[in-house]
Amino acid sequence: MRLEELKALCEEYPVCIPVRVAARFLGVAEDCLRAAIDQNKCSFGFSWRLGERGGYKIPTLAFASWLTKGCMPLDF
Repeated sequence: MRLEELKALCEEYPVCIPVRVAARFLGVAEDCLRAAIDQNKCSFGFSWRLGERGGYKIPTLAFASWLTKGCMPLDF
């Protein structure tokens, strides 16, 4: 696990992580991550649509918890 990188990511984005940043961290394409979120395959993110508009959210705590399987170090 790349805990130091994850910690730095959480410090830089304490509330929500942009999809492009999460995709880069995971080593996947942004479109693939968005598709997985849309299909409810990613428990750490969600999307919404309102007419032609839509968006994605990846809460930082959910992302970090998913990556560490809920066992984040205490000094995190």
